Parts: sequence; structure tokens; C-alpha cells
Amino acid sequence: MKTTDLAQYYRYWGKAKPQFNGIPYHLLPYHLLDVAAVGFYLLSPESKRAQEMAAYLEIPAEQLQSTLVFFLALHDLGKFASAFQALYEDSSGALFRSKGRTRRYDGAEYRHDRLGSYFWQALRGALMRRVAPEMSPRSIDKVFAVLIEIVLGHHGKPINKSCSVDEFLRFIDKAENCKAAEEFIDDVVELLPPCLPLQKMVDAEFIARLKHISWPLAGVAVIADWVGSDEQFFPYVARPMPLSEYWQLAMVQAQNAMAQLDLTSEPRVRPFISIKHHYGFEPTPLQTWAATVPVESAPQLFILEDVTGSGKTEAALTLAHRLMEAGAASGFYFGLPTMATSNAMFKRVATHYRQMLEAEQGVPSIVLAHGAREMSDEFREAVLAGSNPGSDYAPDDQTATAQCHQWLADSRKKALLAPVGVGTIDQALLAVLPRRHQSIRMLGLVNKVLIFDEVHAADEYMLELLESLLAFHLHCGGSAILLTATLAARQRARLVDVWLGAAGREKQAPKETAFPLATRVNPFVENALIEQPLASRKDVSRSVAVDFVHEFEQCVTQVLQAVSDGQCVVWVRNSVDDALEAYTTLRDRHDDPNACLLFHSRFILHDRKRIEERVLSWFGKQSDGCLRSGKVLIATQVFQESLDADADLMISDICPIDDLIQRAGRLHRHTRDSLGCYVAGGIDARNPPRLVLHCPVWSIEPDEGWLSTLFRNTEFVYQSPGRLWLTQRVLRALGSIAMPGDARKLIEAVYSENAAQEIPSALTQKENELAGKDRAKAAKASAQLVKWQSRGYCDTSAGAWFEDNTDIGTRYNEIETTEVLLLKLVGEQLVPWVNDERHSLALSKVKLPKKSVADRLASVAEERLLEDFFSANGPARYMRCWLVESDENYGYDDSCGVIIKNA
Repeated sequence: MKTTDLAQYYRYWGKAKPQFNGIPYHLLPYHLLDVAAVGFYLLSPESKRAQEMAAYLEIPAEQLQSTLVFFLALHDLGKFASAFQALYEDSSGALFRSKGRTRRYDGAEYRHDRLGSYFWQALRGALMRRVAPEMSPRSIDKVFAVLIEIVLGHHGKPINKSCSVDEFLRFIDKAENCKAAEEFIDDVVELLPPCLPLQKMVDAEFIARLKHISWPLAGVAVIADWVGSDEQFFPYVARPMPLSEYWQLAMVQAQNAMAQLDLTSEPRVRPFISIKHHYGFEPTPLQTWAATVPVESAPQLFILEDVTGSGKTEAALTLAHRLMEAGAASGFYFGLPTMATSNAMFKRVATHYRQMLEAEQGVPSIVLAHGAREMSDEFREAVLAGSNPGSDYAPDDQTATAQCHQWLADSRKKALLAPVGVGTIDQALLAVLPRRHQSIRMLGLVNKVLIFDEVHAADEYMLELLESLLAFHLHCGGSAILLTATLAARQRARLVDVWLGAAGREKQAPKETAFPLATRVNPFVENALIEQPLASRKDVSRSVAVDFVHEFEQCVTQVLQAVSDGQCVVWVRNSVDDALEAYTTLRDRHDDPNACLLFHSRFILHDRKRIEERVLSWFGKQSDGCLRSGKVLIATQVFQESLDADADLMISDICPIDDLIQRAGRLHRHTRDSLGCYVAGGIDARNPPRLVLHCPVWSIEPDEGWLSTLFRNTEFVYQSPGRLWLTQRVLRALGSIAMPGDARKLIEAVYSENAAQEIPSALTQKENELAGKDRAKAAKASAQLVKWQSRGYCDTSAGAWFEDNTDIGTRYNEIETTEVLLLKLVGEQLVPWVNDERHSLALSKVKLPKKSVADRLASVAEERLLEDFFSANGPARYMRCWLVESDENYGYDDSCGVIIKNA
């Protein structure tokens, strides 16, 4: 090939600096084909993800692949801009050099992805006439607009198009650059002719569906660009050759990259046999239903309501297994409310999932997804898909390779791409929020079963996000399983409505009031709603007597009496300050102060893990009478959220009935003999369980200070004295918490619309204020959601787009919090509070209220010491650092956490 015969686009570079294997740059047309080749394999027609997305569009999977591969070859059109080309100075004279004057490249505001929209606007008419000569460009322009948005937004969020042609032209040599781009597009049409669904492209329903599916397709574009930009897989090539010749090379390299990164392998589903075969025990009624209820390949919603200990986890995994076997999914993600619960679930799933899935080589990937995952021994031992070491970031424009390595190394995100993921629900909810790379989360949800535990704990803010996520998931062909012990009827009806509504079916109000209850919603069959009342196992059916005390000193007396009787006691308080008060009082009056333990959220992670281990040692299933005798735990809500602990006596500050049921579930949780040892399937030798409720004095006609007078912190936390009054009323009437018999009665007595009408007039103002706050929560969540229902992947789908490390919350926090890093001075050097070989920073952090605590902590006065510390601990630069010993007002104690000195 003679130089004079070369198309203009061979004079443009696509990747350069640093040199790779001695070659100074990679030609732009080759990079564009590299990315298209990766997309070819990511959208293989044999893959279930591609099949699912194509089925939603009602086109063959081969047509989807062909169309997107062609557009991926145009993803970096903006690199034809003179300003970008000027970033690399070529001494050989082989590359393009603008003769005119263009503005210096702006990687912050006018990056190459955004500049690509100019070339598209200039050349799209000719392209459309070339690939669809029988169609008018105007008639198919809407579809082409969606497709180009998908690939131009390959840096993880949609491009900003709010600028004029004149602004673009400051960076572009119109005549030279457009000619090269046009020549390239013409040759790509010959090389990769798109098989377009022309007749569908003028159909409004198809366009609407394409906008929906554009979100996960944008995730495909991001990953294709990442992998296609990796020099390890696509070495630099500067020698011109025909595009057809390079395309064959790119395809071989892309196939190798897919194999090494494990991004396209799909595990095979092993046959489901029985609960007994897979888990080794006889099934509970709920598990029997899960193993026998009809399942289809269509998107289905399951809501499983049963008491704690009824085997909901195994029932959910059984349903997921059967859904995958039926072809409804190729993997699952198990989302839990907290890091601690996801750690425990990861351990359970990791020991079982190989009975559900098998890989062609090795074992299927399983990933734990939360911020402290690296400190889980089980996670470190799990088999993870590999990724290459990262590279440096360019000063003002992160390279695709760097982004790829950073993202794939972050297992919180990769969990949604792996066949099996376990983590917090937040990682899935981020898919519907406008944060960079959310499209990859959406891609990861395609053809998955979503399992969410403790869904009753979602407030109005989270429910709004969850509803949007569920609707999107149904559109992408996914199924969902929601687990709960205490779901109000109106919440269940709302979730059923979301699933039916997303499928275009009329609302069908659930009617069944039994508990336990299994609900299945399949909007694609005539009998869309199935509600199945269930029996409950005898060993999890029980009644807990409720006593009422009204003074702090009465609680202390009850604890000390139980201690003298050789019992172990848990007192759950509603705020950290209240917990500290109880702990210091009991520690001073206990014969053995070391037998008292405090557990709340204001401990650094190192101490929190240590305390959790101590709690499980004293109160866990394997503890015995010697370990348990006389032990006292004072805790906040973190106790009920995460630990499989068992108390002989429990005292609880008054709280809403669903929280109280959760707390009571850890009273006599494990069957024990007369020596206090766990006995599987036996009869508990202890006296019947008793819950002491610390609450205001009862009044049929309370005044407005009924709760706040003596329980000020409780009202601050729960903000609904009316609901707490209803909780106390129903418990006084029943005298016990009988599960499962009274479950529905207890929940509806507090949360039904009829119950709300019975709140005393003196408490209704606070209830109305709370209702207003709930509406504000829902409105805030709704305002933050990406508008995937009405808009495709584009910048106007959200009011603003945020960076990946921006805290755009999946949970509503009235109190802004800050992560604080505790430091200490060793000689003349600042070091983390905890000395650990690998995790010193993570183990030394604590989350604190920003205004009331974190902002009042003493700053590190010695700037030099701080800079030295940052040099050795780069991530700490972005944390709130606290030198504890220099603070006159606040301190830290490994038994009390963050404390106010001289309080």
C-alpha cells in the first residue's frame, strides 16, 4: 500500500503516550475497530444478556449485535478533532498536523466524547442515506440519535450537548477533520454494514423500547471501550493496513481479552433436585412452596413473608435456582440491608452456589459487594475473575484503561457483572441514580434474579428508588424475590402494583391476610397474582410475653436481677447517648465490669468487628452457660440488624412494632438445654421468654409530651409518637408477641390506614409532620432518579450527573454524616489509630454526624505532619482526619467509642 493511496484517517492517532512495545502510538481507526470487536463478543447472540435485550426490542440478537458493533466503531469520532490530535507531537511527520489554529484540547469541558457529537451532526445525513437509502433520514433520525448517544457516552455518563457549532469548531479543523472522519465512516459501512431493523425504526413503540434498553447498552459501550483501550490486549499498531486485515486481528485479540477478563462466560445451571438434596435437611413449608410453585421464563416477582428462622434464605435460593433452570435468569444478586448481614450471607451463598451453577473451566465468579469487603476472609478466599494492574491517569482526562482497571477492581461494582453477587441493596439501587457508570450496573441486572432481604425496612425514599429499579428490571426481563418478616399490607400491595404496572397490567389488590404468606406475581399469565398461606415450623412458632416498665432505674434493676440469676441480658436503646448512659451505669454497678459490653455505630471498624466477635462469643449459637452467665450487652439498632445472637432476657426502649418484632426475634433465638448449650430441634429448658418494654406511662388520652418528656431521644429517632402509642396499645391488649399467629394483627394495628385514624389528637400534629417528611423523601428520591422510562441514555435524563465517588445517596439521611479517620502521633509521625498490615485506614474509620460531632473535632495543627501522612497514605487526603490526643472536647475509647470528654 503506497502512502499516496492511504485514506486520510490513517494519519490520526487514537492512543499514545506511553509507548507500548516501542511503538509510539496506535492509529485511531484501529482503536475504533478494537472497541467494536470487543462489543461483538459482549453482544454475542449466544449470550443470554443479548438475547434478553433483543427479545425486548423484538428483533433477532444478530441484528442487535450488528447494529451496535457498527456504532461502536464510531464511538471516538471526537478524536478526529485537531485539538485532540495536537496532544501528541509526532516527529516522523506521518500523522496529521493542523495548519490552522485551533483551541487547546479541553479534557474537562470539551473532551473527545463530547466533540464526537459535532462530527455526528455534520455527517449523520450522509450516513443515513448510505445505510438506509429507501428511508428518509428524518424518519429514522430518532433511532440513530439514541444509538449515537449510547456510544458517545462511553466514559460512563451521557455527553453534554449544550453548546453551539461555533464552540465545537474552536477545537476542530472543519475541512480536514471532517474529511478524515467521513472517509472512515464510509469504509466502516463497507466493512461492518449494520443490519438495521428498518421497518421497526419508524415505530413509536420500538423507539420507546430502544430508549429503555439504551441504558444497559450504554454499559456495553463503556466496557467495550475499556477493554478495547487496554494495551495488554490490543498492542499499538502504527503501520497502515487495510481495515479488513486489521479487523481480523482485532477480533482475535478481543476474543482473547474476553477469555482473560471473564466478562462473557456464562455458567451452566445444574438441575434443581430437592431441598433435602441441596441443603441436607427437610424443607420448611415455605421452602416446600418455593420448590414446587410453577415458575416460567417470564419476569416474575415473589414476596416471601415468614418469621425469623423460617428458612427464607434457602427458599429464595431455591426459587433463584429454579428460575435459572427455567431460563428466566443466568445469575443472581443477593442484596442485604447492611455490610454485616451481607458478610454473613456471602458465607452462606459461597458454600452453596456451586450446587446451582458450574463453569466450563474453574468455578463461576462470586463477588462480595460493599466497602469493607476486603476484610472478609471468605471473600478473599472466593474465586474472582482477574483484572490487570492499573495505569496512571492523564492530568485532565482519565484514560479508559485506568477507568477500566479501577472499576473492575472495585468488587462492589463488579458484583453486578459477576454471575453471583452478594452485597448491600445499595449497589443495585445505584443503577437508577445519575452517577457515572450506573449504566454498567443496569447491564449487570439484565437476566439476573434480584433477591432483597428485609424489604420492610425500606423508608419512603428507598421505596421510591426500589420501585423504579423493579420496573426497570422487569423491562429487562429480570425476576425479583423480596424477603420480609413484617410487611404491612399496604406495602405488599404497593410492590405488587409496581410489578403489574411495569408490565402494563391493571392493578390487582392482594386480598390474603394470612401469615406466613408467599406471593407470586407473573403479569404474563392469566392468573397473575397467586397468594399462598403457609404453615410455620413449630420450632420457630412462639410467644414472647411483654412486660412494661417506665423508668430508667427499673430497667437497671431488672438487668442486675437477671445477672444475679445467671442470665445474659440485652438492652436495646434507641440512641447512642442513651446506650452510653445505660452502659456506664451498669458497668459501675455490675460485680464484673468486664462482663458489660457496649455496641453502637460510633466505633471504628476495628473495634466494631472485635465487639461483634465478643457478642457472638457470649450470645451466639455456640455459647454455653458459663460464657453467657451474667453477661450484659447494651446496644442500639445495630444489634437487631446484623447479629445472630440469643438473649435470656431482653429489655427494649419503645420502638415501632416491626422493629420490636425484629428485636424480640433475638430473645431465646436458639433452643438451649439446662446448661445453656444449644440443642438442635430440642425443647428450651429456660423459663418462657420475656421482653421488658421500656416505655412511657400508658394514657388513653396522652398529651403532646407523652413521649418526648422522658424519651426525647426516642422521639428524635422515630419522630412518630402516634405510631409508638399504637404499638404500646396493641401490646397491652395482647400481652405478648405471638409469632406467627399475631404477626398480621400486630403490624396492621400500627401501620394500617384504619389504625392511623385512631391516633389521639394530641399526637396527630407530629404524625402529620412525619407524613409531610415522608412525602418530601419520596419527592427527593423521585427527583434524583434517572428518567429511563421517558428518555433514553442522554444528559437530559437527569437534572445533574455526578461522579462515581460522589455521595448521591441510596438512603435518606436527615443528619448528614462524615467518615472520620482517627490518627495518633508516634514520635514525630502521624499514623492510623489501628496498625494493620493491609487495612489500617479502613479499620481506623468511623462515621459520625457531620454538624453535631465531626465538624467540632479538632483539626491536625501540624500541616507538615499531615502532608507527610498523606504522602504515605494517599486515600486519606480525602478523609476528615482527627488527631484524637490533641482534642480537648472529644475523645475515643475502645469500650465506649467516640465520647465527649467530661460529659
